[in-house]
Amino acid sequence: MTGDGHGFFVFMVAIQDERRHRAFLAEAQLRHAWQFRQRGVAAASDPVEVNVPVGWHRVIKRLFTEVETLVPEAERGGFRWRRLVAAHGALEIRFDGVRDRIKPAVFRAREAAQVTCETCGRPGRLLLAAGSRCVSCDLHFLERLRDCDRAGEQAASNWWMSPHPGLGGRAPIVVLRTGAPPEILIDLALRRAMPDAPRINGAHRQRLQQTWPVLREAFGERLRSLRLAEFDPASQRGGTLLALLAGEADAAAQAGVATALARAGFSDLRLRLVGEGDLQAPATATDPWSAMLALEASISIPRYQPAAPF
Repeated sequence: MTGDGHGFFVFMVAIQDERRHRAFLAEAQLRHAWQFRQRGVAAASDPVEVNVPVGWHRVIKRLFTEVETLVPEAERGGFRWRRLVAAHGALEIRFDGVRDRIKPAVFRAREAAQVTCETCGRPGRLLLAAGSRCVSCDLHFLERLRDCDRAGEQAASNWWMSPHPGLGGRAPIVVLRTGAPPEILIDLALRRAMPDAPRINGAHRQRLQQTWPVLREAFGERLRSLRLAEFDPASQRGGTLLALLAGEADAAAQAGVATALARAGFSDLRLRLVGEGDLQAPATATDPWSAMLALEASISIPRYQPAAPF
């Protein structure tokens, strides 16, 4: 617990969220009992797994209500939820029976979750912070950044309560009370949360240089630079590979390029694409964490130079 009671506040919020979750489950099982049981199977012997954040409760309630209207009584005996879980910022849904009838409702629920803050239910987006992926609004993204402040909990609490010249002499907590978080505040919090830039030896550097041909084949002349962040020298592998691209980063291309990297022997690297615009305004980038890593907490990987033939 910190001196200003911040630790106690977080603890109380966690308790309140747990109570709200229990109440949510009780109401759902009361209103839509048939969706949680299967004929001939005791509920206690094969329970439905429901583990979604409070901010998504409204999304799940809407799904339960839609299923209530989509599945006729004659077909309800074969239906049951199996799993409704938040996993890395996505809503995972599994169920038995009447698949065709409820697929559109399931799709809508997944789509709604992708743009709903997991903490408060307000509009949000999928955001990375220190290896964790969650859908957050700007306010709760700031809360996540505060929790991974490199200086520690006490120093982070002091910073939030102290006047800052970049905020017109106001304390960050005071700025938050005036409305939506400004870009400058998100930028400052990102910088405080950044890890140290990695240090690599010659062997690491030679291995990482081998990623250049793979990325060059994928992006051609758009590939401007490769940088390494979040690397632990003790493990000698892993880390975040930042590909800096001309123009905008195409998130849809990332999965295919990551597969190509894995096939080339780099499955231990986490690929992140960063566009030119992301570097100019990290706070509003598609991936603010990776954009700030590129600016503040990464090192350049030299271009690959094939050995000259003898």
